[in-house]
Amino acid sequence: MAHSKLFFFPFFLLLLLQPSTNGETCQQVSCRDVIVDFPFRLRDQPDCCGNPNFNLSCTKKSRTTITFPFSGDFIVDAIGYLETNLLISDPENCIAKHLLQGLDLYGTPFEPQYPESYIFFNCSSFVSIDYPAIYISCLSDTNFMVFAIPTIAYNQSTSLGSCLEIATIFVPLPVQNWPYYLSELLLTWEEPDCQSSCNCENHSRYCEFTGGCNDFKKKSGLSNGAKYALIFALGTPLFFIVVFIIHHKLIVHGNDQRHQSTVEISSLAAEPQLAARTVNGLDGSRIEAYPITLLDESCRLPRPNDNTCSICLSEYQAKETIRTIPDCDHYFHADCIDEWLRLNAACPVCRKSPDQESALIIHSTVPSSSPPPPPL
Repeated sequence: MAHSKLFFFPFFLLLLLQPSTNGETCQQVSCRDVIVDFPFRLRDQPDCCGNPNFNLSCTKKSRTTITFPFSGDFIVDAIGYLETNLLISDPENCIAKHLLQGLDLYGTPFEPQYPESYIFFNCSSFVSIDYPAIYISCLSDTNFMVFAIPTIAYNQSTSLGSCLEIATIFVPLPVQNWPYYLSELLLTWEEPDCQSSCNCENHSRYCEFTGGCNDFKKKSGLSNGAKYALIFALGTPLFFIVVFIIHHKLIVHGNDQRHQSTVEISSLAAEPQLAARTVNGLDGSRIEAYPITLLDESCRLPRPNDNTCSICLSEYQAKETIRTIPDCDHYFHADCIDEWLRLNAACPVCRKSPDQESALIIHSTVPSSSPPPPPL
């Protein structure tokens, strides 16, 4: 199990370092001079490459366009990703027409960057108008002229006082507090904030839309060559480390098994010795020195009530020989006690040992399979 984990880790690392499919698919593109990057996307790109509220189109004439649900199509002239602004113009070069019809940004993430109040006038063709009034040529005709002037700059005493006021509207100026010729509008957006959430100005990073205003995640934009070099740089030493660890574990495991086998063999060889027990017995001359008695026909015993051999559990019979242990005066069949004393110097009844100074003790080792002393 441990080996499988060690093998799995480098493959897991390689999977993590594989080039991102979305990162490759969602690289920045351009339509003419406009760079399209997150949160914007062209309609032929995968949905994950941008926010659905920032869809752009690239026309057959290589013009980048954006569509507002309630105001129609506009030309995208520039996108400031760091500044989060969008510079747009009218496809028919008459942005004032959109303004007078009502620039409705409802349902979009955009709002005016520098809104400035303007008054629009319809004047007869022979009226002379001076700066800062702006002539709107696309709305003018041979019989009348249309002008626009910042509300703060309008004075009724001027020649515009004789003109018909059409409307007062807010114009998203490209430059703050500066009378403009109303050919372009500047819009901005707040969400998603590229600068804080994805750093889209750094084109070595890619962003992917995952849903929600703030749910955007960064995709590594390292080139394939850099990624494969990183895989090789990290994977090669890691591979050798894993091989070394496995080799070391196999050697240690083999040594442990050999050591265990040696211990088992040694244990088996030592079993007979461990199974043996050391006992103390008397030599033959000492045993022969113990007194013996030949029972007559009446079978008179030293103690009439003690008429059974405690070793063989047989009653004493006439003509049998008994031997007495002088230290305790217990007696037994001579054959029984002789065999007993050769193995154990103690009395089988009282366990009393003979005087060590007078007894000649020998040490003999007998197998554990020898019969145990009979129960008392």
